[in-house]
Amino acid sequence: MSENQQEKEEVHFKICNSVLKLEVNKGHLKWTISEISKDSGVTRSLIYYYFGKEKQVLLDEALRYMIQVFFNLDDDRSLGLPVRMNKVLSKLKDMPYAFILFFLERRRDSDIAHVIRQAEERLMGRLKNEFPDMSEDELLRIYLLELGSVAYGLEPERIGDIFKR
Repeated sequence: MSENQQEKEEVHFKICNSVLKLEVNKGHLKWTISEISKDSGVTRSLIYYYFGKEKQVLLDEALRYMIQVFFNLDDDRSLGLPVRMNKVLSKLKDMPYAFILFFLERRRDSDIAHVIRQAEERLMGRLKNEFPDMSEDELLRIYLLELGSVAYGLEPERIGDIFKR
């Protein structure tokens, strides 16, 4: 990855992380782009350049990023459970508000909850394709173990022991 690409990803992460943090702390779209700029350390002009001026666009992108962190649905490779969990746990150490927002919104009747539930359905379909011999209950058990690992703050080096098939 080039240094320029790495810098862009770091800026993207900072902005998305701040959006999720302020969404949790202030409420649905009750934050400003100036607050995102201050919290993330990214200038408003750079935020406008990457995302435009609409708060909903920023939130949508942050949600896409959160879903990518949790479910890794954009990667066509079969990572396997331990590798995927290692990625999730490592990323969420730097981005705890993603899990908090996920937890707070998942059961609500909101646009955010709808995005989360759709991602969960896609994940279950992906797991079914990856492990066709497993029942729906076994796949759900894996997902619940993953969520529990995140909530517990499991250290990534322990994943191999926990997620043996």
